[in-house]
Amino acid sequence: MRLVILNIFLFIAFSAICQDADYARKVIKDLCAEEMYGRGYVKNGDRNAAMYIKNAMKQAKLKPLGNEYIQEYGFPVIAFGGDITFEIDKHQLIPGEHFLVSPGCPQVNGSYEMLWIDSGMVDNNTSFQQLQKKNLRNTFLVITHLKTQKLIHKERIEMVLNNHLNAKGLIFAAEKKLTWSVATAYDKFPKIYVIEGWLKPYQLSCKLNIESEYKTHSTQNLAGFIQGTTYSDSFIVYTAHYDHLGMMGLKTMFPGANDNASGVAMLLDLMRYYNDNKPKYNVAFLFFSGEEAGLFGSYYYTQNPLFPLKKIALLLNLDLMGTGDKGLTAVNATLFKEEFELLQMVNMEGDYLPKIEPRGVAKNSDHYYFTENGVKSFFFYLMGDYHFYHDVFDTEQALPLSNYRNSFLLITDFVKEYQNSY
Repeated sequence: MRLVILNIFLFIAFSAICQDADYARKVIKDLCAEEMYGRGYVKNGDRNAAMYIKNAMKQAKLKPLGNEYIQEYGFPVIAFGGDITFEIDKHQLIPGEHFLVSPGCPQVNGSYEMLWIDSGMVDNNTSFQQLQKKNLRNTFLVITHLKTQKLIHKERIEMVLNNHLNAKGLIFAAEKKLTWSVATAYDKFPKIYVIEGWLKPYQLSCKLNIESEYKTHSTQNLAGFIQGTTYSDSFIVYTAHYDHLGMMGLKTMFPGANDNASGVAMLLDLMRYYNDNKPKYNVAFLFFSGEEAGLFGSYYYTQNPLFPLKKIALLLNLDLMGTGDKGLTAVNATLFKEEFELLQMVNMEGDYLPKIEPRGVAKNSDHYYFTENGVKSFFFYLMGDYHFYHDVFDTEQALPLSNYRNSFLLITDFVKEYQNSY
């Protein structure tokens, strides 16, 4: 009988653990769906994600901060909602897999010559002088391993890379990994990045069509809270950015499962948790857009807070919550040493994660401007063997969520202990 009872208990406990991970995975899958368009700047991708989060906040019966949970603002961005094609010898390279354009790539459309640049051409005085005299306005310079080669005239490398030769653009043909980002202004010339092996030295012409648009993007933060039972004038704040890179062309989407659908999923899960476990402090949930473009959402919020920043007792910013096999990194650990020691103690007592890695102050996510405004803030991200970052392969299917439950328990227990000691 005792064995049966134990088995029932283990089944219930296991089901509860799986249920949390299942809920997170469903949220991540929804946020990475095609209709979210990478939660970026094409086809209102980030607004679609915002409406999804807003509905979740309503269902969790959070009290709104701002107008119906929404805080509107805008920022400039380069968007790629049109055609993106790159053809070599009538062979189409696949955007996102074989090549990327630079995030600030200006529009370009036409057929172009390709001139391969090697160390001999750059270091030889005669060859380089001849290169400088060439009319390269219809030519893309193809760069392979130029930066890693030992040259006598190192200054010429920068001349090539900065396109002082006035070529149409540059093609970097030896990339080990394709990593994209977001730009808020156009580059001076087109830049194309190609995975190593997809261009051959004998290929001397290409056809390109890159459609891009500079625009002021209208977007929004989301904010709501759960009323505290004891200290209703102070807030524990959880933040996560919900935006990602969006689209590069008509078909290439960057899903952003780990970055940062995983952090949003954990915040939505935390909303459910605090509905069932009423907190002593008010618990606010802030979802920011514009993080990938330059922390625009969190900066705007700190300049236009929906309640006084001095009322924030502790802020935790969550990003990259999809792994945890190698532990957790806490940014601002060296700044808030006492709170970091508490985090380590909670982790040790709960045996949640392999290690907690301290890191200093860094302007690498949405905690930063809160810290700059005197708010006690941490940025938590998980570590593990997951190498898809800012690429088309960061998908819900690839994300392991291997230590999701333990990470969730560590965070909630840490906040509980902090509330008890504050």
